[in-house]
Amino acid sequence: MKATVTVFLVLSLFIVNTSLYRRHIYVNESMTWTDAQQYCRKYHDDLSTASNVEAKLLSANPKITSEYFWIGLQRDSQSPLLWKWSGGENASNIMWDSGQPDALHEQCAAVLKSNAKLHDATCLLSIPFYCMEVFELILVQKENTWIEALEYCRQNHVDMACLTSDPMMIEAKNKSAPAHVDDVWIGLRFIAGHWFWVDGNHVENKGWSSEGEPRCPPVDQRCGVFNRKKIFWKPDNCERRLNFLCLKKNK
Repeated sequence: MKATVTVFLVLSLFIVNTSLYRRHIYVNESMTWTDAQQYCRKYHDDLSTASNVEAKLLSANPKITSEYFWIGLQRDSQSPLLWKWSGGENASNIMWDSGQPDALHEQCAAVLKSNAKLHDATCLLSIPFYCMEVFELILVQKENTWIEALEYCRQNHVDMACLTSDPMMIEAKNKSAPAHVDDVWIGLRFIAGHWFWVDGNHVENKGWSSEGEPRCPPVDQRCGVFNRKKIFWKPDNCERRLNFLCLKKNK
């Protein structure tokens, strides 16, 4: 049965490898590591793979009230001194807490919320956990208005692309290379006095052109484009017909 309380923690999507990004979903229900893995694979993609930076962000979630939470890290069954992610990848550069790991019979890893560092633990421990979903940034070579692009992304993929990190800006440059012109639509919109990403993420100023964030753009300049040559966002006419970037589930 799917957990009755599931909180989506909206984060910048972090690069996993070329073209792939991940979003983490906090499940506020206590399970063993194996049950949590089965749950994540049924309802999402897998238990979370998390870098040290991601572990700190995951730990900062105010919805977490437990001392520990699971991510998808466990000992290699063939070489118990080594650790693997739930998807089978070797784990490296792990931020273990002082004195950890300390017991070979503790075959799973949990994050200590107070300092975002890892502890080995018995896999039978019942605690909350994070699942992940993995996405790919793609260019759609249709010439659509901003609202048409948004509808297309949501109907055919996941959503319009929201470029909330430096790696995503670079990936957007690479993915948009075949676009018909230098500007492509992204999920950035000005409504009710504010710019926002369509997925709910906070809009930071670092992606704007040298003119900075447009505080009160003209009525016909309230949709955001990404310029692939200058690698920045800028306002544009929502009725302009452009190629656009979507997020696609990596399945």
